[in-house]
Amino acid sequence: MSLSGANILITGATSGLGLAVSKRFARLGAKTIVVGRTEPSAAAAVAEIEHEVPNASLYPMVCDLASMASIDRFLADVGEEFATIDLLFNNAAVMKRERTTTDDGFETMFQVNYLAPVILMTSLLGRVRASTASMVFNNGRPANKLRVDFDDLQFARRYRMYDSFFRTKLYLLLATLELAHRPEAAGARIHMAEPGPFKSELVKEVPWPAGWIKNRCSASVGDAADHIVHVARSDAAQTGTGKVFTKRDEVPLTSYWQDSDVRSRLWTLTETMIEQRRSEARG
Repeated sequence: MSLSGANILITGATSGLGLAVSKRFARLGAKTIVVGRTEPSAAAAVAEIEHEVPNASLYPMVCDLASMASIDRFLADVGEEFATIDLLFNNAAVMKRERTTTDDGFETMFQVNYLAPVILMTSLLGRVRASTASMVFNNGRPANKLRVDFDDLQFARRYRMYDSFFRTKLYLLLATLELAHRPEAAGARIHMAEPGPFKSELVKEVPWPAGWIKNRCSASVGDAADHIVHVARSDAAQTGTGKVFTKRDEVPLTSYWQDSDVRSRLWTLTETMIEQRRSEARG
């Protein structure tokens, strides 16, 4: 995949992996859309990238994924500025020690890590498909043993930080594979990609010393970013759709991930939740 002049949109681009990936795409000549939760954070990230990559093509934008109103404003702004998106990298995520809810009424990790990426990839699908590159990358990979508890999708009965976090990644993986094989996504390449364990502020709410140990034993964020960029440019990502990558390797899909009944049930519930919230906001 040639990145020179490509429009690449990255969420969570103001720190950590998102910032490191943004620097690499900018260095390769991409028009990098740097999405942050606030204007100051997006502006600071752009300034840092410009310092390291002079003459980079950078577009700071604001989107608070914990707010559907902010997501809708962001989508309107993207629609005005960009006719095509060559690569959408849904990178942003949160990990919360205690269960909290957003102003939209959803559990925070459920909304930020799952609902928001689904809204972005479905809403921007037309612009992705209009590109010859036409690629969506969603960040993460759950453990193979995880299953969806349809009676407790938002962890109201049982909330455990790590377990609940990776369940949101399971939801996103299932939605990614479902969209990849839906007729409306024909022609687009839609994948999950996770760079393996890396040092991250994501674990800042993890009780000491577990978070410290995790970061101590993990790869650098630079190495993680290199894996993401490598996969994005790889032949494997360019051919076919609905693939899952860890570091630089494609991994086999489990039978559960391929269960169309599970995927379509989750997809339908997700569409219903999103539409109900938007109807309430309009009402």
